[in-house]
Amino acid sequence: MLLGHMKDPRWPAEEEALEDARRFLTELKGRRVVVAPHPGVDGLAAAVLVIRALQAVGARVTARVPGKGEHAYSPAFQERLRAPPPDSLVVLERGSKPGPPRATAEEAHHPGASAETSPAPWTLEAGVQGRSHAGPPEGLMPAPRGAPSVSPAVPTLVIAPQAEAARASGSMVLSARDLEPAVSCSLLAYALVSPHVVPGPLEWLAVLGTVAAQGVDAPIPFLKDALRRAGRTAVTESVALLNAARRSSRFAAPVALEVLLRAGSATDITRGNVPGVDTLHDCRLEVQREVLRCSKTPPRIASPVALLLFSSEAQVHPQVAVRWAQRLPEHIIIAANAGYLPGRVDFAVRSRVPMDLDVLSPNATGGSLSREEFLRFTARLGFKGLRDIDVERRGAFPG
Repeated sequence: MLLGHMKDPRWPAEEEALEDARRFLTELKGRRVVVAPHPGVDGLAAAVLVIRALQAVGARVTARVPGKGEHAYSPAFQERLRAPPPDSLVVLERGSKPGPPRATAEEAHHPGASAETSPAPWTLEAGVQGRSHAGPPEGLMPAPRGAPSVSPAVPTLVIAPQAEAARASGSMVLSARDLEPAVSCSLLAYALVSPHVVPGPLEWLAVLGTVAAQGVDAPIPFLKDALRRAGRTAVTESVALLNAARRSSRFAAPVALEVLLRAGSATDITRGNVPGVDTLHDCRLEVQREVLRCSKTPPRIASPVALLLFSSEAQVHPQVAVRWAQRLPEHIIIAANAGYLPGRVDFAVRSRVPMDLDVLSPNATGGSLSREEFLRFTARLGFKGLRDIDVERRGAFPG
């Protein structure tokens, strides 16, 4: 049986919600639609699935990937979405289930892979728990009035497996929140679009996104069979290459999306059968090099926290945090990167011990702060002597 094709009316989403979302897509025939995915593999794979369905119903489709440090609700990205305004939007969010920060196989064993456990698209203010963008408890429902908007007055479908509330009047959210087992964005998209496409040849995309978000051992029905059909080695290698694209200093997530759009299988990617794969290999080498370099940073200790401060334009702080969590299992690890975005410090939190700190949410995985906010944040953690020079940006690959 194909991945996600169950007879359960509630999994991978409520059947009524899926049907409503399918009607939304069907009504887009002839309209100009912009697809805006999360730049991780799960979001990109889901985007390809939705693009194929929109093409099948006759929509005019354009994909736009948020830029480095952005997400679908960033003001700058919203401005680009509205220039010129599309007739409709489809936004795809990552589907990893909320919970305590943990290392995945990709983070632990493949420095260039960048598993999809990077900090959520929110800012963690010193002393304040992180605020995440969310959607409805489950199903597809109208957004409440006054909620933040992706793009005002543009009909929008948000595919967000862990959503809690819709975001704008006129937008709809397809969610699988609170369902077990947890659903990836690509698997939810695959279930959604299957009636509009020939599902068999596209199954590998749902497999790819699910493995990226949840790992090869995720308790998803029929995943083992689907992974065998897609090729386990090809899938895991493709995840590593595609994830490195968004981690690299060049932020090549749009290239990763183009590769997925051109490929007919994970093997096409690993064999380099489509243009753009050479770029992914370059990104992976860069990320691996930067992980190794930044992991040599000596930690500063203010028990129970170990702080690593470094500067890299690559998004390597999650992998550095994973490595040091293995080395210092009794500490809460904060890997802070002053070089990823100008004027900001982006950081990842990993811990094998309970995080019982007033400054951090127990489930915090990271965040992004201005340099001044970060210094105040670390002072509250016990790092009193840090100065502005300690969090200066020093270029992509400082020696």
